[in-house]
Amino acid sequence: MRVPLGRVFGARSGDKGGNANVGVWGRSDAAYAWLAEHLDAARFAALVPEAAGCRVDRFCLPNLRAVNFVVHGLLGRGVAANALLDPQAKGLGEQLRARLVDLPAALLPGPRPGGAQPPTEPAP
Repeated sequence: MRVPLGRVFGARSGDKGGNANVGVWGRSDAAYAWLAEHLDAARFAALVPEAAGCRVDRFCLPNLRAVNFVVHGLLGRGVAANALLDPQAKGLGEQLRARLVDLPAALLPGPRPGGAQPPTEPAP
């Protein structure tokens, strides 16, 4: 199903000097498996057009069910020297979560067609 990435994944972003840092995580092993397989550096750059022309590194953090992206040079020389609307890249994670992606219906929260319920994760 084509849905916003944020229907299944959380994200947080910020800056380290001139680089943007975006962490994305799933709430289940199945969600992380999809994330690790499908959201690579090239796909990230396609979903975040501002990253065009920047080097994007991806780091997988399986114990956290997360991937982290570093977008080198996105913020120029850093927040103090940047005229971007989001000079600290604080909104970049939410921008990514708003992008439409094709996700398996089994990953989506809520009732399934035919009344089947989604799998639940045990409480921590």
